Amino acid sequence: MRVTARGWSRDHGAKDVLSAELAYEDVSEEVQAFEQDKTYFQIKRDVQELPRGRRRVRYTTRVSSHANLNLNGSYLVQLELSREEIARLFYLTHGDAELPALIKFFSQLKHQEKVGTPQLDTA
Repeated sequence: MRVTARGWSRDHGAKDVLSAELAYEDVSEEVQAFEQDKTYFQIKRDVQELPRGRRRVRYTTRVSSHANLNLNGSYLVQLELSREEIARLFYLTHGDAELPALIKFFSQLKHQEKVGTPQLDTA
């Protein structure tokens, strides 16, 4: 994953603000303290109690990392996506795939999560 910034009136090209690879062992629910040279992947779970004992659960994914910006300081950069936004992005990038290919893709992700194999065949 890569987050970049570039100037509007004085465009000198894209500058990386955040660059990180997502690994399953890096995902957590809560971070107590941030370290400067580390990237954090959080899955936030928000439970809203509804009438009649029902509830609504919303998930948000947050990526946090250190960034050196030329804005007279050092900043914690965060990217936050809702579950719906992630689903929409997945659909936009995989909407043309046939169902067997998607099943194979998810199967490989599940295998990587359990066993730790590094490669995915996205074809």
